[in-house]
Amino acid sequence: MKFSHNNKNRIIFSLIIILGIILFFVFYEYPRKMTVTYEESNELIQNPFQGTYFQWYTGDPEGLYNVVEAHPDYRVVLLAYNLEDEVEMAKLPEDKIRDLENALRIAEELNLSVIFRAAYDFSGQYEDPEFDVMLGHIEQISPVLNAHKECLMGVQAGMIGAFGEWTQSKYMDTKRYRMEILEAWEEFLDDRIDISVRRQKFIREAVEWGIDTERIGVYNDGLFSSDSDLGTYREDYNREEDLAWSMENIKVPFNGGEMPFVSEFTEVSNVVEEAEKLHLSYLNQEYNFEVWDYWASQEYEGESGEIYIKKHLGWRPWVKQLCINKHYGLQKKVDYEIEMENSGFAMMDPDFHIYIIMSCQDKQIVTEGEIFMNSSQNGIIRGSVEHPFTMEELAKSGLTIGIQISKEEQDEVLIPYCVQLANIGIEYQDGVNILLKTKE
Repeated sequence: MKFSHNNKNRIIFSLIIILGIILFFVFYEYPRKMTVTYEESNELIQNPFQGTYFQWYTGDPEGLYNVVEAHPDYRVVLLAYNLEDEVEMAKLPEDKIRDLENALRIAEELNLSVIFRAAYDFSGQYEDPEFDVMLGHIEQISPVLNAHKECLMGVQAGMIGAFGEWTQSKYMDTKRYRMEILEAWEEFLDDRIDISVRRQKFIREAVEWGIDTERIGVYNDGLFSSDSDLGTYREDYNREEDLAWSMENIKVPFNGGEMPFVSEFTEVSNVVEEAEKLHLSYLNQEYNFEVWDYWASQEYEGESGEIYIKKHLGWRPWVKQLCINKHYGLQKKVDYEIEMENSGFAMMDPDFHIYIIMSCQDKQIVTEGEIFMNSSQNGIIRGSVEHPFTMEELAKSGLTIGIQISKEEQDEVLIPYCVQLANIGIEYQDGVNILLKTKE
C-alpha cells in the first residue's frame, strides 16, 4: 500500500500533536508543583527547652504546684539539687533520690522544661567532698535524670565549687578533676541529654582532653555584668575572642545563665549581638529584676528590648515556603519540600525530629522528613508521603497536611514538648502545625 504525500504529512502532523499532548502532561501538568509562602509572626511563642526560667530546690518538689499556679506563664525551671548534707556520704540516701524523682515527675506533669544542677553548696559555704564521692553521686543521679529525659533541657555540670560554678575548690587547681567530672556525666547520662560548663575555656580543655564536645554548652552566671563577665572571660582569651569562638564551635542550643548587674555590656543592642554568638536559649527571669527593667526601658527594632530578648531566646523556627504537588489531594504519592527559617538566638536543635502528618477523617499517616541544613539559621526539609485515603474520603473531608517538631521518636512524642512555629496564619493543634487544609 502506498501513502500519498498529503497523507504522510497528516500522519506526521497528528503524531506531533499527540507527542505534544503527552509532553505537556509529562513535563508540565502532571509533575507541576505549587508553592505556598508564609510569613513570620511577631508573637512571643513559648516553646519547650528555651525561654526565661525560675530556680527551685528539689527538697520541696510539691512547691512547684504553687509556683506554676501563681505564675502560669512559667515554662522553664532550674532544679537545684543541694548536696550539702551529703558531702561525706559515699551513697545518696533513698529519700534524697526520691526528692529528685518527685521534682522531675511534677515538673513533667506541669509541662515544665528542666535545667538541672547539683552542687554541695548553694549559700556560699562550700566544702570540698572527696573526689570519689562526687563521681559516685553522678553515677547515682544520672539514671534518675535519664528516666525523665523527655522534659530535660540539659544538665549543668555543677558539682565542683560554690554554687557548682567551678570556683573556690581545690579541684580547680588541676585540670584532670574537672575533665573527669565531664567524662562521668557523659558516661552515665543518656546520649541525648546536653551538658554545659561554666566557661568556654572548659570546652576548649575538653577538646584537648579528647572528650566529645558536640553536646556541651555554657552556663554563664555573670552575663553582661562586666568586661570579663565576672571572670568568665579571662586568662588566654578576652571577651571578643571567646564570643567569636563560641559562635563557631558551640554545637548545642543549651546555653544561658543569669545577669547579676547592669553594666555597659547590658545595653540591649550589645545583648542581642552577644546572644547570637552565644546561641543563648535561657535566662533567669527572677535575677536580676534591675536588668530586666533596664531592657524594658529600651527599644529594639520597634519594640521593648525585654520583649525582643524573650521572643528570641532559643531557636525560633518558622516556615517560609512549602513546595508540593499541585494536585496533592488527588495523588497517592505526594512529594514536598519545606523551607524553614530560624530567627532565634540559638541554632536549630539538631536532636529534633520533623514529622509530616497527613490526615483525612480519622486516618493519619506520619513520615519523618529529611533535613538539609544550609546554616544554623535555615534549612530544607524534603520527603515523600504515600497516603491510604480513598477518593470518597478526600471528597468528603479533604486532606490536612501538618508538621510536628519533637525531640522524641514518633511513638513516644509528648505533645506539650512539641515546637510551635512562629508563623502568621498557621494553626497549632495538639502539637501539630497545620500547613495546608483543603477539600479537593
